[in-house]
Amino acid sequence: MLAKVITLKHSAAGNGFAPVMRYIMRAAPDSALPDGHMLEGGHINIPDEALFWALHENRLAYAEDVASVLDRTADACRLRGRFHGNPVYHVAINWQEAERPTASQAERACRHVMQSLGYGDHQAAWAIHRDTDNDHVHLVINRVHPERFRAVSPPFKKDYLILDRCMRELELEFGHQRANGPFITLDSDAGPQIVRMSRAERRERGLLKEHGKPRLTRGAAAAEHRLGYASFQAWVAGAPARDLRQALGSPAPTWADVHKALARHGVTMQAKGSGLVVTTRLPDGRVLAGKASQLGRWASKAELEKRLGAFVPIGCTPDLPAVYALHIEAARRQVQPTQPSWGRLGDRENASSFSGTRRDPDERALRRQQRAEARAALADRFKIEQDVLRRDKPRQRAEMRERHRSERAALQAEQREARALAYAAARRDGQPIVVAQSLWAWMSAREREALQERQAEERKALSVSQPRSEVWRKWLERQAEQGDEAAQAALRGIRYRERGEARHQRDGIEGDEVEPLRKLVLAGLDAQIDQRRQQVRYRDSGGREMFTDTGRRIELHDKSADSVEAALRIAAQKFGGRVEITGSAAFRERATRQAVRLGIRVVDADLAAIVADEQASMRADQTRLSTESVGESGRGAGKPLKPHVASGLPVAKADQLERNSRSQMANGL
Repeated sequence: MLAKVITLKHSAAGNGFAPVMRYIMRAAPDSALPDGHMLEGGHINIPDEALFWALHENRLAYAEDVASVLDRTADACRLRGRFHGNPVYHVAINWQEAERPTASQAERACRHVMQSLGYGDHQAAWAIHRDTDNDHVHLVINRVHPERFRAVSPPFKKDYLILDRCMRELELEFGHQRANGPFITLDSDAGPQIVRMSRAERRERGLLKEHGKPRLTRGAAAAEHRLGYASFQAWVAGAPARDLRQALGSPAPTWADVHKALARHGVTMQAKGSGLVVTTRLPDGRVLAGKASQLGRWASKAELEKRLGAFVPIGCTPDLPAVYALHIEAARRQVQPTQPSWGRLGDRENASSFSGTRRDPDERALRRQQRAEARAALADRFKIEQDVLRRDKPRQRAEMRERHRSERAALQAEQREARALAYAAARRDGQPIVVAQSLWAWMSAREREALQERQAEERKALSVSQPRSEVWRKWLERQAEQGDEAAQAALRGIRYRERGEARHQRDGIEGDEVEPLRKLVLAGLDAQIDQRRQQVRYRDSGGREMFTDTGRRIELHDKSADSVEAALRIAAQKFGGRVEITGSAAFRERATRQAVRLGIRVVDADLAAIVADEQASMRADQTRLSTESVGESGRGAGKPLKPHVASGLPVAKADQLERNSRSQMANGL
């Protein structure tokens, strides 16, 4: 038996329980029950008198009745202001092939799962689906408690382990065939024992069915079994993965090279959660996706960012060739797919036209007309796409803000885990805690700085407006890379005109004005541990000693702006965003103003006036820039940013990392 948490459109937030109840009770058009079949199902912790209809009388009315009860419970929680999320928790419990669970067994399995997840007293409904090779039960639980009206979340990142152990327990209870998952049932002298095994242990015992293929999701594996040809997740690990690996093997590869290599196969790489996914779009609009790591371990986000730096998205998704769709069509016809050379489709004529004979003038005129129509269609497509992008800008900004917030939260959680591991390793190895703390703060601040710089560049890229001619040319270049013949012809015309104009211009050198990236002050630091003094010394890439972390103090040896900023960032990461600054009056003022610009809180009472003055100066600068931008554009394009947004660094929240710690940075800080 296997169990899986379902996140389908039927269970989406905001839809309530009605769609998912219609789906599992086979009362929706996309899940209709075949004629002559009876549905087995029921409800849990819902009084019978609360429902007007019974399942065997009218499935649709019964589904609506149950959904109404569940929605009323969730709404009561929302009215109290305690919950605004998705109350639906949807689980599928699958039996192995040839196993036919009874209704009582199905309900018993549902109650056992609910009890194990902490939902024993919650309302739920279930139904058996027998229309596949494996009988399975859909269990829908209301996360809101029916009496306390509080939403209960399952243990984060552990519910799949709880569900897998439940399956092993139910297999023993029902006497069913045993399946393999994170938990394995082993026979011993004391009887069957359920034990947790890592993937390495299961691989060693031969319990993993890998056979050198990428690990597929259940949906992809089911599609392969049902349709008889390679799923997208298996296909993308072939030619697209080989081209991507070849691109990574070139000198100094970039994220643009990655996107270009995948685009030849109609594949894009995007960020999702804490990782990366590869996707393709079918002609009917459906999007197929898989983890980037399914191309190989070398294609995971961590491995790619080690080589290429922080992930850079492709930006505006171009029109891509439907290579996987061609593969599907060829597989259906049982012929070898013919993959076009998408990188070189710029031939003016078909190869058959060059047979050695002179071309027909009528044919040439026809082709000229076709090229003109293609250019007109290209311009219309560009106009429509730009209109959509302009209307879509607010949504993109909102999505980017939410994605940035999620990235910061994910990084913060990872850094908390890394700190606990670093401290544990220091205690185990006998290393001083102050050294482990300093190294953790340095690494965490460096990761945070890199994230802030990338997010600032993404915000800037979304806000910058370019001349229409420049946008048109870049759009043409993207289309030409994907093999659009009309775009390639338009680019050739632009270059021809430019060569003609260049002959009549004066001698000179031209180029676009580019604002250089701000230097990452932490990226080039090198940490050296002084075991005798239990200190960590930080040097720059040239070997120059910048500052020393002595535990409760960071002593500066170099007073440059980069050195002070690096020390401030490490102190903020290490001591919860609050610092005290010591030293000469001139240095204390300079470091305080720099800390304010970075969003770091200075707690010295005698420096409060300098803090207030610098904050006022920042507000004045933002107002001035906003006024200038409004004067230039007339549309308020220079809306002032909040201080922490303008600096690229969110204001550190005191007491989140270490509530009672402070830094004293001697000889400077």
